Amino acid sequence: MQYVTLLGDFIENAKKTFKTGWVTTVSKGNIFLFIQLFACNFCFSQSYSHLSISDTITIHSKVFDAKRKVIITKPSPTKTEEKQSNYIVYMDADDQNINGSFLQSANNLIANKEIPQSYLIGIIHENRNTELLEKDKLLNFLKEELIPLLEDNYGKANKTTIAGHSFGGYFATYAFLKDNDVFNSCIAISPAYWPNKNDVIELLLEKASLVHGSFYLAVGDKRWDEISLRKNVFKVQKTLRNQKNLSFGFNDLTGFAHNATPVVGFGLGLSFVYDEWEWMNILEEQDNKLKQFPDFWGHLEIKADALFHLNRVSEAKSFYQEALKNTAEDKHLSKSEMREVTKRLRTKIKKCSKILR
Repeated sequence: MQYVTLLGDFIENAKKTFKTGWVTTVSKGNIFLFIQLFACNFCFSQSYSHLSISDTITIHSKVFDAKRKVIITKPSPTKTEEKQSNYIVYMDADDQNINGSFLQSANNLIANKEIPQSYLIGIIHENRNTELLEKDKLLNFLKEELIPLLEDNYGKANKTTIAGHSFGGYFATYAFLKDNDVFNSCIAISPAYWPNKNDVIELLLEKASLVHGSFYLAVGDKRWDEISLRKNVFKVQKTLRNQKNLSFGFNDLTGFAHNATPVVGFGLGLSFVYDEWEWMNILEEQDNKLKQFPDFWGHLEIKADALFHLNRVSEAKSFYQEALKNTAEDKHLSKSEMREVTKRLRTKIKKCSKILR
C-alpha cells in the first residue's frame, strides 16, 4: 500500500537558514501560499514521485517475542544515484497522518536535491505508549534486529536518522543519546519530555557534551497539550545549543497546535540534518557553472556561501573577494542593485575575517 499523501511543496518555502543555538520562528500564516500550491500540485505530484510504493514487512522479533510490522519505503529505482544508503527511521507509521506527512516531506526534499535518496523506515507500534515510554525493548529491536536487517538488504548506512513526534520525539531523543553511534541524527517534533520523571532530560545533561551529529528540535505554541511541553523543550534547547560536537537546529512553530507541528516540522528537520549534504551538492553545481561562466560574480558568491557553510572559511573569503571584484564588470546591474550586492558581499567578507582572526 502506498502511504504517500499529497501535502504540496510548502516545506521548500518554509525552510529557514539555521544557526547553532538560535531560535527561528515559523508562523502558521506563512503557509497559506503553500496550501494553494498544494491544490495546484495535487494532480501532478504522484507522477514525479521519487519514492517507490511502500512495503509492509513482518519481522519475527526475538526482542518482543512476537511478529512486528515495519513500513519500508525505498527510493524510486529510476531515481537512485547515491552509492551509499541513508536510513531514516520514524515512529508512528501506523498513524496515516504522521506517515503521509513524513513521506511527502521526504519525497519533495529528495526531488529538489535537498536531502539524499534514502530508505524511509516507519515503525508500526503494537502498544504505542508502552513501547515509546519504556523505551529499551523498542530500542533493542531497532539496533539488534531492524538495522542489521536493513544493512543485509541495502548495505551499511552512510547516516541513520531517527525521528518522532510527541512520545515519538521523546523516544527518538533517548535513542540518539543512548546509541549515538547507531543513530547519527535526531528529529524531535513537539517531544513530550515529562514522562518517567524527566529521565530523558537527565540523560541529556549527562550525555550532551559526548554526542555528535545533528539534532533538530521544534515545538508549537497553540492549545494546552502543546503549550505544556514548551518548558522542557526549552531546557533541552538551552543545553544543546552550544555543544561543540553537535549541529543543533531549533524552530518555534508559532500558531501550530500539537498535532499540526509534524506538517512542517518533519520537512524542516530533514532539511536541517542533511544541510551539509545539500551544500556539498551546491558546491559541485557552482563549480560546473563556473566552468562556463568563470567571471560571473553570482556563481562565485554562491560557491563561497557553500564553502562557508562547510566551514571552509578561508576559501570562502577568497571567493567572496573575487565576486566583489567582478561585480564592477556586470553591466546588467543597476546602480541600486550594484550597491545592494556590494554591501552584501562586503558584509560576508567581514564575517569571514572575524572568524579567521
